[in-house]
Amino acid sequence: MIGVIGISYMLLINNNLLWGDDEVNVKTNYDAQGDGMTDDTEEIQAAIDETPVGGTLKIPPGVYKVSKNPQHKAVTGYGESFFALKVRKPMTIEMEEATFLTDTDEEYGVFWIHNTSDVHLTGGFLMGEYVPEASLTSHIGVLLQNTNNSLVENLYTKNFSQGIHLHHSNYNTVRKVTSENNYGSGIINFASDYNLIDSCVVRNSGDGHLSLYGGGEYNHVINCVVTEDRPEKADQQGITVESERNSLIEKNTVSGFYYGIDVKNGAEANVIKANNAFNNEYNIAVRPGDGGKNLRTPSHDIEILNNLALNPRGNSHFGIYIGVGEGHVIEGNTLNKNHLVISDEGLLNQYSDKNFYE
Repeated sequence: MIGVIGISYMLLINNNLLWGDDEVNVKTNYDAQGDGMTDDTEEIQAAIDETPVGGTLKIPPGVYKVSKNPQHKAVTGYGESFFALKVRKPMTIEMEEATFLTDTDEEYGVFWIHNTSDVHLTGGFLMGEYVPEASLTSHIGVLLQNTNNSLVENLYTKNFSQGIHLHHSNYNTVRKVTSENNYGSGIINFASDYNLIDSCVVRNSGDGHLSLYGGGEYNHVINCVVTEDRPEKADQQGITVESERNSLIEKNTVSGFYYGIDVKNGAEANVIKANNAFNNEYNIAVRPGDGGKNLRTPSHDIEILNNLALNPRGNSHFGIYIGVGEGHVIEGNTLNKNHLVISDEGLLNQYSDKNFYE
């Protein structure tokens, strides 16, 4: 079971971010137009750079066209990405009813929050022209890289390779974000610890719509809705828990996928609790994984507790499927009759009468 102290500490950190009182307005102070035609990249970047540490940058309602800055190239173990704007100090950016437009052909994202802490990004719409079909990191709406104790909330992203990407970034919160129509993940937490992903919506994306990957630990995904309704995308994954440790996935709704909640590739001691997974080929699965031998490592000590895993897609009978690993606990779940499938016969006998069947 995930440590209560770890989750409590994460919430304490994220609820005690301190912001300065100095305010800057990108229109009145820096002459950004927000008319959807003028390139406002330089004006917005200047406003970001000159907002005092701990201060607030106001981006009023409008449509802000932003372009690729060749100097804003993020290099990560997951790939390279260019951005229009870079944030490198503690500050708040308020984007009430502000829309940022990007040129998908130029392959870039909007915000690169790099090597800092205590950044609060709130409100706004980040929009690409269409879904990019390139690398998974060619267009990232918001990248938090080596950034801690920050908050992204009430944000909408559409038509990126990834909507929100946390990369080697700890003790952050992503709350009430909607991310849809992405080539890859709507939200990905990569090699990052103690992050909270709360009350988000991820829809019609790919590569694990909401993904915990890369060896992170003590992360918490709660109250999210993750769905796929495109008939031609029958092989997608909903919430992936991949090479992850000691994390908690609870009270989420997941539907429309091949693998709904997908635990794989060396995940250890994670808790899958009180989720509603339905209309997936496999509602909840613990399996080896995808790709070569190094991506097919058994997962161990997974707790699957008190989930609704009814009515898998079509004629599937995989309400809960346990294909690999040891030390799993499967209790208190509600499934259709004969829909608890465990390859280890001893484990099946141990837990078949500790769940509920309809």
